Amino acid sequence: MSEEQELQAKIAALAGRINAHKRGPASWQPVRGTPYGQQYQPSRYRGTSRHMPPTHRNRTLVINKANQNMVAFQTNNSTESSMESMASNWVSKRDRHMQLINTSVYDERAQQRQKDIADTAKQRRAQRNMEEKAKISRHFDLISQRPDQQVYEVMVDEIRFRVVDGGSKLIKVTGMVSHSTNKRAFSHLADDVARGRSTPKSAKIGGVTFLRSKNGNLYRSGLVKIKAQRPVKKLLEPCQRFSTTGTCPEGPRCRYIHDPHKVAICKEYLQKGSCSTGDLCDLSHDCSANRVPACVHFLRGNCTNDSCRYAHVRVNPGAPVCRPFAVLGYCEEGANCTDRHVIECPDYANKGICRNKKCRLPHVDRAGQLRKANAGEERLLIEEDNSSDISSDENGSGDDYRDDVDSDEDILLPDLTENAGHELSQQDDFVGF
Repeated sequence: MSEEQELQAKIAALAGRINAHKRGPASWQPVRGTPYGQQYQPSRYRGTSRHMPPTHRNRTLVINKANQNMVAFQTNNSTESSMESMASNWVSKRDRHMQLINTSVYDERAQQRQKDIADTAKQRRAQRNMEEKAKISRHFDLISQRPDQQVYEVMVDEIRFRVVDGGSKLIKVTGMVSHSTNKRAFSHLADDVARGRSTPKSAKIGGVTFLRSKNGNLYRSGLVKIKAQRPVKKLLEPCQRFSTTGTCPEGPRCRYIHDPHKVAICKEYLQKGSCSTGDLCDLSHDCSANRVPACVHFLRGNCTNDSCRYAHVRVNPGAPVCRPFAVLGYCEEGANCTDRHVIECPDYANKGICRNKKCRLPHVDRAGQLRKANAGEERLLIEEDNSSDISSDENGSGDDYRDDVDSDEDILLPDLTENAGHELSQQDDFVGF
């Protein structure tokens, strides 16, 4: 081997060692006396435990360091997620001091606390009711002991009330009222005295507050509050307002049933086939025979509308008006109902008279029904005339005789009672009847 080849071999071996050294892991670098002629830079941190990270001459990506950072990042994320999950299981409460309570224990304690608060309020209302009742009873006992006052009657704003139920209720008197003046009694109507006056909204009697009712009576406030807290006794009847409008301002306090599936048909949808409110409409968009009026053209046999939204049900034209459909807008029978499904006043249509002054249903007059009613009235009048003629022919002489005797008695009786007394009955020719 020549010298030139030997030199090239050494150069190649040295280059391989240099490349292998560059590709190898980073070795420990001393703090002082770093290679490549770098100057020592003292740390700005105090103590020997904190130093600046070592610098590398070749600015390359260090894979091992990146993996360590990724592992540390994942560890931090898992730690944070575990901390969040642990924090969600606890509730911080600041009462007298800071508390950290488990959620299950906190929910149980909160429910028990709400129950205790409701029980305490109920006991306080009952105790206040008993105190008011005892107070008003003592007040009315003092009034009843007075000789010049009538028992269990009070005056509130010049309106007389009668005390009932131990003083819990005051009923407004609307009958005869008696007053005594100079030991002579006379009476007059209480309506004349209380005319133009109404029951006050609230009144205080004997230190107890009374509240006005719709009928003009007065009820003790404690009794009203207790009844307001009692559960409402439901009736098995549909609510008329909810069935016709889809809403009821009473809400859960209403005594009647609120069934959203048994409400009247939407008039806009029935007329146009669409509703501006859409799904938010409180009324129904289901054109079933339970809530849709009967088609008049179908009853006459000439309905040509294939998409008719009215009910095609055959009903006797002389049948009465269905009361549930007219009043509620919904009939349980539906197509099986034998009455007419029309929007009319059932009382006026069936009986010819409506006594409800606030009735909002239409009162429709039909010529056929009027002719039938007039014919019935004429028949009754003819029968009454015939019966009166027969009775007058049979009892004509008797009526005249009776009138004469009565007139004689009216003239003679005063003289007999004033002067003769019983002398006439003592005569021999007197005949007793």
